[in-house]
Amino acid sequence: MKHTHIKIKGAKTHNLKNVDVSFPLNSITCVAGPSGSGKSSLAFHTILTESKRRFMNSFPNDVKFFWDIPQSADVDEIVPVLPVWGLAQHNPVVGSRPSAVDLMGVGDIFSKLLFQLGRSYCSTHLIPLETVLSTFEMLSYLKEQDLSEKAVIHFFLDADDYKRIHGEDFYPARSFSDSVNEFSEDDKYWELFRLRASKVDSMEKKLAEQGLLDATGSVLIYIAENDSKRIFKITKNKQCKKCGEVENIKITSPSLFSPFTPLGACSDCSGHGKNLEYDREKIVKDDRLSLKEGAVNFLTYSRFTHLEPVMLREAKKAGFDITKPFRDLSTKVWKFLEQGQGQYGGLFELYEYLESKRYKKNVRILIRSLKTEVLCESCQGTRLKEDILQVRIPIEKKFSLGEILLFSFKELLDLIVRIKKQKEKIDNWKEVNKIISSLERILQVAIDLGLGSVRLQDKVKTLSINNYQKILLVKYLSFEGSGSLFILDEASLGLDSDEVKVLWKYLVKLKNGENTIILVDHNDYLLRKCDEVVMMGPGAGHLGGEVTYQGKFKEEKKKVRQSKERKVLKTTTISKICFSSYLNEEIKFKSGGITQVRGKSYSGKKDIYIEALGNIASEVLGLDKVSNLEISFSRPKNLFKYDKVLILNSKFNKFSSRSTVGTMIGLTPYIRKHFASLAVSKNLNLKEGHFSPNSDLGKCSTCEGRGVQSVDMQFLEDVQFICDDCNGMKLKPFLATISDGYHTVHETLSSPLSEVLPNLKLTPKGKRIWEYLKILNLDYLSLDRPLSSLSGGEKQRLKLLSELQKEIVDSLIIFEDLSFGLSHREISRLGEFVEGLASKGNTVILVDENEHFSGFVDEIIHVE
Repeated sequence: MKHTHIKIKGAKTHNLKNVDVSFPLNSITCVAGPSGSGKSSLAFHTILTESKRRFMNSFPNDVKFFWDIPQSADVDEIVPVLPVWGLAQHNPVVGSRPSAVDLMGVGDIFSKLLFQLGRSYCSTHLIPLETVLSTFEMLSYLKEQDLSEKAVIHFFLDADDYKRIHGEDFYPARSFSDSVNEFSEDDKYWELFRLRASKVDSMEKKLAEQGLLDATGSVLIYIAENDSKRIFKITKNKQCKKCGEVENIKITSPSLFSPFTPLGACSDCSGHGKNLEYDREKIVKDDRLSLKEGAVNFLTYSRFTHLEPVMLREAKKAGFDITKPFRDLSTKVWKFLEQGQGQYGGLFELYEYLESKRYKKNVRILIRSLKTEVLCESCQGTRLKEDILQVRIPIEKKFSLGEILLFSFKELLDLIVRIKKQKEKIDNWKEVNKIISSLERILQVAIDLGLGSVRLQDKVKTLSINNYQKILLVKYLSFEGSGSLFILDEASLGLDSDEVKVLWKYLVKLKNGENTIILVDHNDYLLRKCDEVVMMGPGAGHLGGEVTYQGKFKEEKKKVRQSKERKVLKTTTISKICFSSYLNEEIKFKSGGITQVRGKSYSGKKDIYIEALGNIASEVLGLDKVSNLEISFSRPKNLFKYDKVLILNSKFNKFSSRSTVGTMIGLTPYIRKHFASLAVSKNLNLKEGHFSPNSDLGKCSTCEGRGVQSVDMQFLEDVQFICDDCNGMKLKPFLATISDGYHTVHETLSSPLSEVLPNLKLTPKGKRIWEYLKILNLDYLSLDRPLSSLSGGEKQRLKLLSELQKEIVDSLIIFEDLSFGLSHREISRLGEFVEGLASKGNTVILVDENEHFSGFVDEIIHVE
């Protein structure tokens, strides 16, 4: 039976209400609706998860054993199930090894090109290393002897090496022990040939004729005229004809150029590109404190507190004022702290002790907290061995591999194009052409999507969500297969209108290859162009979870916002900004107002208006810097004396499987305190911990406070079921059913916040959180809702709420991609929220491409 649609029946994941829906195959469908309406639950937590689960279950048991197989989605039927690719809403990578070149899939392909074209070069003379029979030292030796032209030079070869080359039955005329003799099989060296000193330049040719071109061995040179002799090692290794630099690597496999293999990985950093070193700034976190006040933070840990009095006593003896701020002490204090003196052993001694205890997990965590990543000096961040970095491509020998690996994607594409233009110089062009074509295709997509300035070695874990998604997009959009399903979430994030059109061009190309694409996106252009739209709603949370419309896109009547009355505001200007690859940049924004910053994704708008501006403002105002970015700039004009500099973005990675909405926004403690203060709780002597599923006092002992139990099915996927003892309430049953007259503990944690909070007596901070919940349209969430089940828009607004719980006034607030995952109506509501922040004396910078903010801002700046 030939399928025309992907049919989903009975989808009940998260807030989905028994949804039946179908997606046409070989087409582009856009899923839209309010944040929290069930878009992600349908596309990702149902279709993607179930497709991935079934695919992984098709693996052999010995392979499947090592994979974390997803749980079954709560759905009755999905037919057909296609090979699936998903574009995540966040950057899940936390490891330090992968780089952008690996994520895009370019690294492996480029390794194949290097295997085909790469050659070892002399690091000094930049000429190819060649097989020269190690004659360089021989010639130097002979020319030092000052021989007459008729002097006879004898060349002998070790007997074992001679037999290996010429066989057992071929014997020379002479041999050598202490002198030249008639041939004796017992002598150690057998003669190869003789030369007069006048013919010494033909030595290399003679050695090649004797079969030493592809052999190794020991050659003895004897000169009768001055009775001198010397032994030389013949080697097959290539070397420089000018200086004798020897090739230490052999290009035998593409894996030689991979940092993920022992063959290629730098031995100093194990292929990470960076090393971990103890960081003085983490040892002394606050240099305003004195030694006596605990400036050496490391010695305040319980395991080492007994050493602090010893250190203070020895510091006094060494002449250091222990009551003086650490920043005012001589730099010699570090030599004392690290190397020790007298009875104080020093920090180096403590580091060694910690390293000896690395087998303990808590010690490894402590060590990591004290260290910082620094660039590996051996490989300079390229992750490969030093010898491999000397490899060059002969037709483009201007750049060594070490230099190429530090290129941007744009520079790499330019290199590939230049190699292609010189195809007539490449002997194995047929094989190379396939590799070149793959690289050119992938890199061209990357450039079109604005990734040209991203460096090959940029660590994946440091990439913004925008760039992480775009790199994955490049990988997907350059896909050449058919019959696959691509589920992309907010693929247009951070792209301007021109870049969105480029994205659409590649999506159509993917569709024409008989693939199916499901977009979860709110971009107007994509909604209009897609083959079909599925609208989720009508509301968010328990008010959503239904398909409200499916068909061709319909323009909805949007409320036209009246033009904002422009306030007369001072313009803050910072010029001559230089950092990284940026030179003489300028920043302008309205002080006390709202400025929107727009531009191409590769324009540097985020680097300039987020990291650079945040660091400059913090440095000038004496606040903690945003990062360790080295930056120079001229004195800012009209910079307000801000109390704080806040940078709020959509990075939302640090949460565990037990993290909930309540723990994120800080309302759970109010609930515990509320129920602990009830008369029934006091009579039973219950504490706040009794109402926490993470505390031994309150959690269900059967399911460990998870509400579900898992059964390990070994080679099959684990089976989960609701805990019989607590009935999924996570707490001990008698605790979960305690009531305050309105709701039980379980009902309070699992019901929408709009039903729970009005019945609680909140502190001013709690009331402020409640007001923000309503303004940000998050009051439909429950306190025990896992963060992992939230949509991108919900996570974005929760992050915003958690950052703004304190009263924020007279501050510089910089938002990155504030519209992430939000519909037009939600953006309008958020725009009003941002206006409220500006009315309190805050200066707001919106680095966001969404045009729906334009009615709320005082100025729009386009970064070229």
